[in-house]
Amino acid sequence: MKAFDLLGQSALLINECQRGLLEAEHSVLPAITEHATARQIVPKIAALAAAFRERGLPVIYINVEHRADFAGVSINNPAVAYIRHKKGLIEGSSQVEVVAELAPQTADHTVRRYSGMTAFYGNQLESLLHNLDCKCLVLAGVSTNAAVPGMLLGGLDRGYQIIIPEDAIAGSGQEAHDAIIKHMLSPLATMTTSASLISALNPPD
Repeated sequence: MKAFDLLGQSALLINECQRGLLEAEHSVLPAITEHATARQIVPKIAALAAAFRERGLPVIYINVEHRADFAGVSINNPAVAYIRHKKGLIEGSSQVEVVAELAPQTADHTVRRYSGMTAFYGNQLESLLHNLDCKCLVLAGVSTNAAVPGMLLGGLDRGYQIIIPEDAIAGSGQEAHDAIIKHMLSPLATMTTSASLISALNPPD
């Protein structure tokens, strides 16, 4: 199977591109915000989303939102403990809003996660992808350190082909990003660029 054979049956998953992660004035994890800003992932994701919509392919936003009291959230790791300490990403707050440049359109889908660390946990994502007849997932957003590998493994376990445009994801810093790309993502996913994907979605006549 060639890398983009299933692109016509794909969905774009935009993970946690929310103000509390991508805007400095709202950020709960500044290192991720700084890396995403330095890499300029937002305009690249916006271009990908536009190309998917033009082809009539699903664009799915995966957002994290916590209850104000964090009830139901397992504080079992330092990252979640830190976010709870900062009272971050509370439902109804400006932090959970998608950044303006990536505002969802009418035909897009939004999946909200209230606890857990990965995209497929505790929500309707799996049934949504099944009902949309998707065979391939294109992953974008943050973070390279945790959520993107989690989406990758969750998708592989469910039988999906995975494509990752490397310039449309970001993590806690370039060194960690490069190491995870090399040692974890590249052996398991088709790695590409946003421009290459857009060209594949819009082949010349």
